[in-house]
This record gives sequence, structure tokens and C-alpha cells, in this order.
Amino acid sequence: MKKTLIILALTGGVFLTSCDPQKAEGDFVSATMTSESLMNGATFSQFDLVDGKYVPSETGNYIQYNFPGVSAVNVYYMKNGDKKTLSYGRAGGIVYYMPSRGSDPLQSVYFSYLNADGTEVVAEKQFTLNVAQALDPAVKVLVSNSGVKKWKWMPTSANGGAVWGNGGYLAGEQDGSDNISGAWWGCGPIDGDCGDTFEGQTQHAGSRWPDIKGECYALSYMEFNEDGSLTAYSNEGVKINEGSFAIKDYNNNEITNADTFSRGTLETSEGAILWPFAINTGGEQPTAFEIGYLDVTRMVLIYAAPGTGGWSECTWWSFMSDEDAGGILASHDWHWRPTEVNGGAVWGNGGYLAGAQDGTGAINGAWWGCGPNDGECADKFEGQMQHAGDAYVAGEEYMASKMVFNEDEASVTVFGKDGNQLRSGSFSFDMTPNPDNFSVGTLNTSAGAILWPFAINTGGEMPTSFEIGYLGTDAMVLIYAAPGTGGWSECTWWSFGK
Repeated sequence: MKKTLIILALTGGVFLTSCDPQKAEGDFVSATMTSESLMNGATFSQFDLVDGKYVPSETGNYIQYNFPGVSAVNVYYMKNGDKKTLSYGRAGGIVYYMPSRGSDPLQSVYFSYLNADGTEVVAEKQFTLNVAQALDPAVKVLVSNSGVKKWKWMPTSANGGAVWGNGGYLAGEQDGSDNISGAWWGCGPIDGDCGDTFEGQTQHAGSRWPDIKGECYALSYMEFNEDGSLTAYSNEGVKINEGSFAIKDYNNNEITNADTFSRGTLETSEGAILWPFAINTGGEQPTAFEIGYLDVTRMVLIYAAPGTGGWSECTWWSFMSDEDAGGILASHDWHWRPTEVNGGAVWGNGGYLAGAQDGTGAINGAWWGCGPNDGECADKFEGQMQHAGDAYVAGEEYMASKMVFNEDEASVTVFGKDGNQLRSGSFSFDMTPNPDNFSVGTLNTSAGAILWPFAINTGGEMPTSFEIGYLGTDAMVLIYAAPGTGGWSECTWWSFGK
């Protein structure tokens, strides 16, 4: 394919009358375009988003473009030699571009047009943009502290495992569980357990089926990047689609619009997310989704056409992420989480390598345990001082006791029942699973950094490396066994939760 290129510097914004994506009216040229003629008459402006309104800014990350002489252009930037699409198939609109932390504020954006004879012309335009020094908390939930994060389908209780479907709009708050409030019906991945699968619902995909079939499997995923790009991949890791995203009105997973039970808005370029279709529309691809629920491991999106009334039809999507351990640890304070063991134990012993932990009230392999002094367990910490060593400080053995992880500082701090600081230390983690010992990763700490940090029956030994038996936003199970411990020999377990 032939390609020509022209580079222009941004000399000034053009004030706009509307910030909605637009396509120029009038006759489009039919002659073969060059890079120079492609740019003739093209206009550009930059904006910040302030209180839901676009405000002109010389360094704004919202870029408005308009090419009146052609029917459509593709908009992208380059990263590590790869094209990252911001928009495609439109002659005008607004794209969001936030360069990676530490980038040069002067960034190039490319606009390409395909002539009728197959030649591609590309114009490069440079924009001075805001470069984030620290991740916005809302963006960090989507991309993790590393700046990039994968999200995949999460089966729900709807129709025995559906991940996308319809329901009654404004039916209530989403709670982050596998339940979808208001769901009527749904379908699931082709290789899943749902009674209906994407493969039988191609009427909703319009003309894009079967080109996007790869996004319909349990291991299909989409990758959010701190620079505002969003890329979808097949179950085999092949890129399916790419675009951009922005998040608005999100505040630590709190309801920000009580009328719609919404926690904010996720805006994307058209078709950017997995299976991006509004139900029963023949292929409509929304670009603004209500956030029904969003924390570091769970995302529920809702779309209803403007003017949709209560209990009229809406579309829902269900996603999950299981690779943001740092975000999970830092997402809230961690308290003791009573289990079924001994009527509410939170720490105890059991048989090593007894099986996987599932984050419920059960502890696989548990023999015995004790619980907080103000809890329901038959045995309590106050009667188990023989296990505590010099690091013990009164106050960490109550339901209100807590530990707080700070991901940026790699620190963990222990607080007593009255909120007074007892100890602090450091932590790191490695989320490489080990099927041989049923662990999903490893938590490393300085000695004594966690609540009641003692290995059982050792007179005060404080491990510094714990197997993570389970880690989710509402539960964490840690396991410690001395090196060389064999199957069903004694290990120590801890149970923590919100």
C-alpha cells in the first residue's frame, strides 16, 4: 500500500460551536487525495472536561477534529511501533488522548484516509497535551498502578452464566456479585455454561459478525491503558479492535447519580469494548455506558437509549479482572473475616496442601482456629498468647482492628481497635500461580507487618512470605508452611475481609 505523509505543528485552536462528534455536510471530493489536500480545511481544537463540560485548553486531552473534504478518516497514535486507534470511520469527532506518565507533552496524532485506488494518505499533527504525573483514581481502577490492565467476561447468575443481555432499566443498584439487578435474559461465551451463547445471537452484531467471533470466548479480553487506549483481544491473544476510553463522574464506586443508580459514565470510541452492541438494535454500538458497578475486580456496564423509562429495555455487560493484586490490597481497609471454622475463627492451623481456597466462609484443610476477642468463635486470641512473640501489641485482636496497604509506598500499617497505629512495615507480591500448592500468588512482608503475624505453635515466629490462597475485593486467605512441609502436615492460615 502506498503512503504519503505530511507533518504540521499545532498553531492554534479553532473555537467550536458544538462538542458532539460531527461529520461535515456538503459534497465530498471524489478526486484522489494527497496529504496536503487532506489537511485543506481541516480544523482542530483541544479541550479539558470540567464539571461535564468541554472547556477550551491549549493542552487539553480531548481533541476535536473535522475533515470537511472527505467522508471518513482514521485517527491513531504510535506506541512502541504499533498503531493505537483513537477513532475510525468518521470525518469529525472528539477523541481522548492521555499520553503515558513521563511522556513528552508534544505528541503526534495521525489522520489517515484511503483513496478509491487503495492508496493511503496520512497526515501527522502535533499537539501539546497534559501528561499525567499520577494516575487519576478513577482511571487507576481500570488500568491498575502498572498503567495497563486486562478485563474479561464474568459469568453471572442470569440464564446460568450470561455475560451480556437485556433487562429492565432503573431496576435497582448493582452490587458487584454475580447477580445482575433487573436482568431478564442473557447469553454467554461460546465455551461457557450459559444456555444461550453469543454464537446463536449474531442478529445483535449487525455486519460485524463473524469478524469479531474471537471476542466471544471465556478467555477473550480487553486491555485498558493509562494513555486512554482500549484494545480488544480474542481468546488466542489476537488483536480484534482498538479505540479509546474516558471515565466521568466516578468516585470510589459510590453512587453518583441516584436517579439511575449509576456510579459514573464510561465513554469509548464506537465498538471498542467486547461485544459492543446494544441488544435488539441490529448492530448499534453505544459510545457512553452507565457504570452500574466498578471496583478493581468487577465491572457492570449498562446502556439505555436516551429517554428510556423505568423497566423499559436496557443492555448490560459483565466483566472481571483478576490481575490487579496491588489494587485489591489497597482498595480498602482489611479486617478479620470470621469463617465457619470453630464458629467464627480467623486464624488457626490446618493440613498443608489440602486444596484450593475459594474465598467463602470455609477454609479448606482447617483443623482448628481462634477468633477476635469480641467475636463469636469459641476460642479467642486472648487465650492463645503462647503463639504470640515480642511483636504482639494489644489491640490487633478485635473485629475493629485493621491493616492498611499503600500500593504507592509499598507499606502496610496495622491499627488497633481504637484506630491507634500499632506497627508498620513493607510488602510486595508476586501473582504467579502455583498449582502444586494451590496458591494464586505470594505476599512478601517485613516481619510482623500483618495482623497477628505469628505462625502457629512456634512461640512467636513471624513469617515474611505467605502463600495467597485466595484474593478478592472482599476476602483474602493467607497460608504459611515452613519450607519442606509435606502434604497434610501443619500449616497456619489467616482470614481477612473488608
